[in-house]
Amino acid sequence: MHRHRIDEIARWFLLQHYEWIQNNKLVSWAGRLGIELNVNGRLDESQLFHLFVLATLWNNKPTYRAEKGEEVFKEIRDYYRLENFREAAQDSYIKDRLRSIASENIHNPQVYSLLMFAVNGTFNGEKVWTKIKQILDFPVIGDREYDSRRLRRLYGIFNPPRYEQPEYLTVKIFLIFREIRIQFRGTGKYQYHPAICCVPDRNVRQALKVLNIPGEVGNDIDSLLNASQSVADQFCTEAYELYDLPLFFWYREKDRRPQKGTERTRQARGEHAGICPRCGSPLVWRRAQRTNELYRGCTNFARCRWNDRSY
Repeated sequence: MHRHRIDEIARWFLLQHYEWIQNNKLVSWAGRLGIELNVNGRLDESQLFHLFVLATLWNNKPTYRAEKGEEVFKEIRDYYRLENFREAAQDSYIKDRLRSIASENIHNPQVYSLLMFAVNGTFNGEKVWTKIKQILDFPVIGDREYDSRRLRRLYGIFNPPRYEQPEYLTVKIFLIFREIRIQFRGTGKYQYHPAICCVPDRNVRQALKVLNIPGEVGNDIDSLLNASQSVADQFCTEAYELYDLPLFFWYREKDRRPQKGTERTRQARGEHAGICPRCGSPLVWRRAQRTNELYRGCTNFARCRWNDRSY
C-alpha cells in the first residue's frame, strides 16, 4: 500500500470529521460521552468502569453499532455504576434492577452478567476488577512487547473459554487502552504503545483488506494484534495520531455514498451496494416489505445475515 493512499484517507478524515480532531490528534470518544478518566492526574475507578460498560455495549448485539451503543449508554449510565454492581453482590433489589435494565434497555441480559463478572468475579483466585487495575498499571508502559503482553492478559480474562457466557469482550479491549492513552496525553502517564490502541473491528479489518494493507482479518488474538499494529504503523505518525477512526469511518461511509446525481432513496432494488463488512461478499440494495425501507443486504444470505436495516 502506497503511503500517498494512506495520507489521502487521513486528509479525508481530517476534513470530513474535523470534530474528532484537535491539533491533528484524535480526541477521546469516551470523553465526548462524558467519561472523564483523568481525574486530578489519576485514573478514576468509577469512570474506568463506565468505559468498560461502553466497550461491552459496543462488543455485543444489539448495541454493537456505534450510534446504538451510544444511545443505550446514555440511557443506563446513571444506574450502571461501579458502586451499584458492587452492592448487587449482596443486595437482591439492586441486582434485579440491573438485570431488568439489561433486558429492557439493552435487550441483552448477558451484558449484565459480563459486567458482574468484571466487578465481582474471580480469575485464577483473584478478584477480576483488582486484576484489571493491576494490568492497566503494570510497569514498563509504552514498550510494544510489554504492552502486547498487557493486552493479552486483559483479553485472556474475557476470552470465551475462560468466561463462560455468550457475551464477552474481544475487539473492544483495544478501545480501553486507546481511550486511556488519549485522555492522559501530555501527562506522561498511561501512554500505552499505539499498536495496542487501534481497535480492529470489522470495518477496520475490511478496510485493511480492501486497501491491501498487511493485517490479518481473523478474530483470534494474534490476528487482532497484527491488525492493530498495522493500523498504528499507518495512522499514528509524526504528522497525525488518528488510530483506527480514519479506516472505521472511511469503510463505513465509502460504500454508502450515493452515486453522483442520485439519492439513496432512488437506488434500484438489487443494485450493487458495496462489500459486506462481515464476510466480504457483495452487498445489494433491498426493500423491506413491512416498512418499505431501502437497506443494504448481503448476497451470501442465509450463511451471512448482515444488513443495515433499522429493525
